[in-house]
Amino acid sequence: MDSNQDQDCTSGQSELPLPLPPGFKSIREIKDMPNDQVKKGTFVGVIGFLKDYQSPIQTRGTDYKCTLEIIDLSVKFEAFGMKINIFWPLKHLPSIFGPSDVVLVRNAKVQMYGGAITLLANKVSEFHILQHSRVPRDLSLALDAPWSSASPSKTKRPNVTETKYVISANKHVGDLDLPSDTEFQVKAAQASTVKDKFSLMKDLKPDCFYNILGEVIKVYDNNSERITVYMSDYTPNNKFYNYAWGENPPPNDRDEDEYRYVKRKPRSETDQAWPGPYGKLSIQLTVFDENAEFFREKVKENHWVLLRNVQIKDTSGYLEGKLRGDRDRFEGKVQVEVIKWSAEDEQNDPRWEEAVARKHAWWQKFKTQKKAILSEDASGDKRKAPGGDAMNSKKRRKERRAAAEQKAAAIDARLGKKLGLNENITCAHPDQPIVSFAEILKPRKLMIGDNGREYASPFTICNYKANVRVVDYFPDNLEDFTVGHRASEYDILSDYSGGEDTDLEEERRIFKSGRGFAKNAWEWRFALQVEDASITHCKDRIWLIVDNFSAQYLLGLDEDATSLRGDRQLLNALREQLFKLWGDLEEQKSAKLQLAKKADLPPSSFQSSTSESLRRPRAGDQPDADDSDAEDELPHEIILPKSNQNDESELVPRNKPFTCCIRQYGVKVPEDDPSKANAGEGRRWERMFGLFDTHIN
Repeated sequence: MDSNQDQDCTSGQSELPLPLPPGFKSIREIKDMPNDQVKKGTFVGVIGFLKDYQSPIQTRGTDYKCTLEIIDLSVKFEAFGMKINIFWPLKHLPSIFGPSDVVLVRNAKVQMYGGAITLLANKVSEFHILQHSRVPRDLSLALDAPWSSASPSKTKRPNVTETKYVISANKHVGDLDLPSDTEFQVKAAQASTVKDKFSLMKDLKPDCFYNILGEVIKVYDNNSERITVYMSDYTPNNKFYNYAWGENPPPNDRDEDEYRYVKRKPRSETDQAWPGPYGKLSIQLTVFDENAEFFREKVKENHWVLLRNVQIKDTSGYLEGKLRGDRDRFEGKVQVEVIKWSAEDEQNDPRWEEAVARKHAWWQKFKTQKKAILSEDASGDKRKAPGGDAMNSKKRRKERRAAAEQKAAAIDARLGKKLGLNENITCAHPDQPIVSFAEILKPRKLMIGDNGREYASPFTICNYKANVRVVDYFPDNLEDFTVGHRASEYDILSDYSGGEDTDLEEERRIFKSGRGFAKNAWEWRFALQVEDASITHCKDRIWLIVDNFSAQYLLGLDEDATSLRGDRQLLNALREQLFKLWGDLEEQKSAKLQLAKKADLPPSSFQSSTSESLRRPRAGDQPDADDSDAEDELPHEIILPKSNQNDESELVPRNKPFTCCIRQYGVKVPEDDPSKANAGEGRRWERMFGLFDTHIN
């Protein structure tokens, strides 16, 4: 009797599901994955049942994005499963039928997104969908399962072992928290019609919810469940607090109780200093709950972040924001996303690129205004009002200068015809006169002190146009015409090529912010030695630095700078363009270098064995980005030895002269002689010349 009862009881129980097939993990195993494996972007396979689906929406490129949420028996007592994000062309996206569909995924990347572990599809990921109503009832029918497969690459149909697991797990699908067909369709329709709440800060209005993107300017942590954050996207709003230059911000890092009684804590002098931007460009935000925890752990000042569902309030005439946890989202979900730069342009948010461009423009304008204000304060001068006699005088001078330039342009045209200029090379500013090298190299006098003594200025900030011929170049090998440097957030701006306060300062800031060392990026950097083509005797020569932006315009190549030793196609395109510029110069120089190598002689005139050239770096010899000895060097300039005008190169290239634009500027270089250190202790100014606004057709 007892044995019969035991037999009946056993037959009434559902059989346990088969173990997971090899190569797959349960959702619980993925959620519990160690941090180092998550950061590494481990690839996994997973099998689950469809719980939620967001229809495809087009990105700014050719891809579409859709999101799946699946659940399996390892998380059957939890309300949320595993999100899977897919960015593929529309024709490659998986076909979804309804809730409880079986989803088998191979080669999905594990990532931390929005405070939770999710999966991200890539080019080698595979999605295999089995409609719930067509899952075989018996293990013996595993071969007949009608799988639907999707992937940009080749797929491997689920095998018998994997299908048998699905059949056994499907018998327990009733234990999972899955929506009905109606609930699933309603939720999918709502997700496809969600309004984009993104807004620039200049358009924020009170009593509304927005998604906003900006740079974190200040963070005040009161060690409570909330923190105070100041952000800016560099667009002005009249309802923001006006932060004046040199003024400390109001003490808004407050600790309030429910009746808004405020207990302020003292702040350090560093905290009190407002770093900019100045004016009505920044908003104060109070961040609560898990979002506050995310800020404490992941976000630092100068990070760019995207905040979702920020409530805007009018508080005492100023707009402020509140960011609270979303009760309708799964546990651990946050509405804060740290924006990170990607080497692939299509992966960078265009809204972020526009914001960084606004930031760069704002700070450039501020530096100019600050310099003018400090200069006026020092001299005690005041600007003349517009429309006065000074303006009329300026207008008359401008008219006289224009007439002179027009006359000079006619003379330059006749000279250019006589010289037989290279028609493949063009430059901007056609109305500017041609200047000789003698005029360019002439030192300017600078009045200093009350004694009336004149001192020669070490350099002049000035632009010129000249007729030149290329007689040498550096580095000696075209493969070295590109160099690597530390990436900056400003690198996403098409018109930015660095400056004194970029690479090293950016490297330190990124490291101090907890993001480690910045990655290398490639840019053009080389030098051309040119002689004055307008005269036939005693030709002066100048080394012209060609920086990244000037090289892009000069060469007109479609590809960006990269390692020329690894990209032979780009190297060949570079060689073809430069042949138009300098004729057979490379051929002659290569032959000369081979002879010099055999004879063990210095390869060119400016690489002599003098103590000067041994002590100082040559053109293109840039220090490594991690070299501590280079901390005070200007990272974007090539340091050249002084050219010896009488020591002409043996190279006599067959090429045509051309007209180019030349800029003069100064850089600080180390100086051991205190009497020559005119740029601070151990530093002096050295005059440099650069090529700009010149193009090879």
